[in-house]
Amino acid sequence: MMKEFFLTLLLAITTGATILIFTLTSSHQSLLVFDSADILFEHQTIHGNIIITSNTYDELSLSFLNRNIGGMMQAGSSLAQAQGNTSFMSLPANSDIPFTTHAVISSNPNLYEIIVVESGSRIAHKAHAKKTTCEDTAAFVVSSADLTGVDTFIVGLDADGTILVEIEIP
Repeated sequence: MMKEFFLTLLLAITTGATILIFTLTSSHQSLLVFDSADILFEHQTIHGNIIITSNTYDELSLSFLNRNIGGMMQAGSSLAQAQGNTSFMSLPANSDIPFTTHAVISSNPNLYEIIVVESGSRIAHKAHAKKTTCEDTAAFVVSSADLTGVDTFIVGLDADGTILVEIEIP
């Protein structure tokens, strides 16, 4: 009887600890890595969080926070390159980042959609505008294990399909 009680108690403690660990690895832990005022956009995946930040110098950065048993850890980061009122960033897959991510940040109110194509690929990845913490800024994020981050062509379209932005990433 006592043995069953201790086994049940041990199971309850283990379950509670597991729930606590998964609760602590939620998106709120990204606030421990970045100041919440700096986060423009955050997207949760099963592997971690994709975050776009703006620092005090108005520099944009794309980061991936890897989620593991110990919590959230920054696995990679990329600074933005500007082209007019549009900035773009790429973060290639590696051993800590499970997929390549391309992000476009724009204050152009007519930019509706981006399409990402890589040379040699038959797949075009699309992204529509996502809300950011800034009223006049939109984020477009494309993540895929199919992307390599090499010889990438990004096209930004308005709602009618007119090309507004063309970005080539060698």
